[in-house]
Amino acid sequence: MSEEKSVVKPIRDLKPGDQVNSFYVVRKKELKTKHDGTPFMLLELGDASGRIRAIFWEDARAVYEMLPVGQVVRVRGTVATSGEGQQITVEKIRPAEPQDRIQIRDFIPKCPLDMEALVGHLEETIDSVANPFLHHLLKHITGNAEIWSRFREAPAGKLWHHAYLGGLLEHTASLVTICQSMTELYPMLNRDLLITGAILHDIGKIQEYNFDRGLIDISKNGRLLGHISIGAQMVDRFIDQMDKSGGEFPADLRQQLLHLILSHQGELEQGSPVVPMTPEAMALYYADELDSKLNALKQIVVRDREPDREWSRYAPSLERFVYLGLKDLEED
Repeated sequence: MSEEKSVVKPIRDLKPGDQVNSFYVVRKKELKTKHDGTPFMLLELGDASGRIRAIFWEDARAVYEMLPVGQVVRVRGTVATSGEGQQITVEKIRPAEPQDRIQIRDFIPKCPLDMEALVGHLEETIDSVANPFLHHLLKHITGNAEIWSRFREAPAGKLWHHAYLGGLLEHTASLVTICQSMTELYPMLNRDLLITGAILHDIGKIQEYNFDRGLIDISKNGRLLGHISIGAQMVDRFIDQMDKSGGEFPADLRQQLLHLILSHQGELEQGSPVVPMTPEAMALYYADELDSKLNALKQIVVRDREPDREWSRYAPSLERFVYLGLKDLEED
């Protein structure tokens, strides 16, 4: 590919007829054949702003074999419309090279909020947990440099809610705020137990997702075990470590905390091994549902908001169209 100047335009801003000559990450690839047996390649390309379908015709088999998923590529082509929306008709494509000075994390969406403020919010909340066992557990987990670093950077989803770097931290901080309000409104709730469950409910996602390439993907461990069981096992191991260091963790408190993690998705059909059976578990489930669905709705509104457009595209994740005649959420 001739090294002409890149035409850098975020995927979300591409329009039919646009000429592109820029870098994207290969999210998916598929080798197909025309009626005459000639191969062609379908791709899904991505950057930090979104995803777009692409099609490549020339020498497709050879190019398919040299481009693994997660590879950053330089693409030259034209944006067109197809039956499935916009796509890039690719003229030339090549892997990124060292002289391109690509930063792989630049292709993954990032949390738009102040990350240090979110960390501070969680740390203040942990300091406010009065129960000595739960407080020690939270300090023990967040004091593990590898886990806490991964927790601060991990996404909370692949394509659904908080699907960007720092998404897990943002989701957890929001959930803690919601649960704190719940305990003020409903004094029957055990505040320390619910807050601890909110902080730890999704900790398994630090292993469920890989985000070390130019996209968020599910890890082998994530596919085989899922974040709920991974998280429950992690917390159980930390409690075991505490028991060995002195001060046996109360058995009933341990069961209730693990129940919060195991039941937080609410229904067996949604992946929870058990349904919520305590007031704190029920509260955590609904708080989690509220924050995840509103974040997903916000992403849909921001993605589809256009002048004079009244409705979003159909959102399979919410099983509905979303009305766009709302306050401009992009300014929030």
